[in-house]
Amino acid sequence: MSSSRDAILAKIHRNRPGGPALPDIHSVPFVTFDDKFAAFAGLIRNLGGEAIWLADGQSVADVVAQRWPKTGRTVDLTTMPHEEAFTPHDWHDVDVAIVPGELAVAENAAVWISHPDNIFRSLYFLTEKLVMVVPKDKLVDTMRDAYGQIAIREHGFGAFISGSSRTADIEQSLVMGAHGAMAALVIFC
Repeated sequence: MSSSRDAILAKIHRNRPGGPALPDIHSVPFVTFDDKFAAFAGLIRNLGGEAIWLADGQSVADVVAQRWPKTGRTVDLTTMPHEEAFTPHDWHDVDVAIVPGELAVAENAAVWISHPDNIFRSLYFLTEKLVMVVPKDKLVDTMRDAYGQIAIREHGFGAFISGSSRTADIEQSLVMGAHGAMAALVIFC
């Protein structure tokens, strides 16, 4: 026994016009870069950040200490155990956050950051300086390549982060760190 509501909705569904045909994204030629790192590094530099290769024998902590010798609290999620309970308020005084990046995209200098349990998401935007550590073999050409890798699983939280945060108003006053870190460094290791 069906209600009049169900009958009306079924009639609407049967008589609904078809939507437009979706474009075939695979017909567009793939963009590739001869030097993905150079493309990434040049673009992130234009965005106010920097990208470097980690030298043999050098640690991420060494690079951070050399770059910012006078810093306050540093949080390194690449070495921190994830069993502890955190709240967003735990990150209010972090000067440098070192976080693992899952992959980086050459075409827009973005780094995919993701954690299944969501406990660190506020840290990425509250810190003064954000260091994203990405495996060297996880630098892809395009967002299409990136989504091909990340879209196949569930994420508790994920974001593409690029460069330092900044915005300019109508009077052309540039504000650094408006929506996130004032400085961004991507270390490929």
